Amino acid sequence: MLEILKSMLFALCMVPIVMGGIMLLIYGIGELFNILSKAQFRHSKKQH
Repeated sequence: MLEILKSMLFALCMVPIVMGGIMLLIYGIGELFNILSKAQFRHSKKQH
């Protein structure tokens, strides 16, 4: 019984941590593409 409670508590603690990590990863990738697209836009603007 104690093992089940321990594993449930562990799972409940890990869920928000994992979700937060995934959200940070998505946000980071979005920012990276944003920076890349801005740099590409400036580069293409100079050519014309």
